[in-house]
Amino acid sequence: MTDEKTTLPPARVEKALKDRLTAYAKSQDRSVSWVIKTAIKEYLDTHEEGSLGKDPDRPV
Repeated sequence: MTDEKTTLPPARVEKALKDRLTAYAKSQDRSVSWVIKTAIKEYLDTHEEGSLGKDPDRPV
């Protein structure tokens, strides 16, 4: 596996959610980007496995 980096399209969120995210990242001495990447990875690790093959648009 290579360590290629890329960007995602912007995600629009309510100001209150952005403020919470920023405050949490600061409280953990982490960047907002790190918090978002970690959250996405945790979400996919938890939810992706059970849905593989069930989405007709997703290659198996």
